[in-house]
Amino acid sequence: MCRNCSATSQEGAAWGASAGPARSKRYAVIMLPEAGKPQTDALESGEFLLHASHDLRTALRAIRVHTDLLLKDRQAAQVPGLEERLGFIVDGARKIDLLADGIASYSIALQIRREAFQPAPLDVLFRAVLAKLDNELRANHANVTKSKLPRVSGDPDRLMEVFENLLHNSLRHRNAAPPEIQISAEKREDEWLFTVRDNGPGVAAPYLESIFRPFVRLQGNRLPGPGLGLAICRTILERHGGRIWAESTDDAGGLFRFTLPAD
Repeated sequence: MCRNCSATSQEGAAWGASAGPARSKRYAVIMLPEAGKPQTDALESGEFLLHASHDLRTALRAIRVHTDLLLKDRQAAQVPGLEERLGFIVDGARKIDLLADGIASYSIALQIRREAFQPAPLDVLFRAVLAKLDNELRANHANVTKSKLPRVSGDPDRLMEVFENLLHNSLRHRNAAPPEIQISAEKREDEWLFTVRDNGPGVAAPYLESIFRPFVRLQGNRLPGPGLGLAICRTILERHGGRIWAESTDDAGGLFRFTLPAD
């Protein structure tokens, strides 16, 4: 890795990997709840789509309004506020793009099927995630350390997405100091317990559960993204027979834990 962004195991070995081709998420099909599924599933899907359509319409409305203003002024030699209006258009388009990616990822997570699971070497998958995020880790002068990660049964692409979203979360919610992120795994009876720690501000106790709901952003619109990363993590892990939660650390950093069944 880089001088300002290291990724080493607790045994001290350096490693790296190139990320493989990413599965396209733009054209995922959102599947409706199957017959016989609990009514709560249908309600959650409906609430999700309602929020998604609202956020999409809001961004599209901003693009339409400011584009119309530009079109009306196109004959003017000098257009007052042109740069600001173009900024609104670009920002609205960016939000739609991020939201579309988030919805696609969420819909893919909803379609995980256990019959398609295969051996997933998490050490290898995690190295691929680090390679993919190398530029962001360098830009934030982040340091990532890990213990040896196990091999589990699951969807490798989606398990990579869990690590990617949790690392993104640590980079976005950081303090002034360079991010220090630690990932460890511990065998507990018939499951693996994973811990992701960082030196960021952490999560206040009242929000430990709500942060896993779709579109929840504790800092409003100050940070980029539609607020789906942790919701996607929970959906992926639950469909692997695991779970995820956050713990309050009294301003001692962020702390997330998740489990996966052991082979």
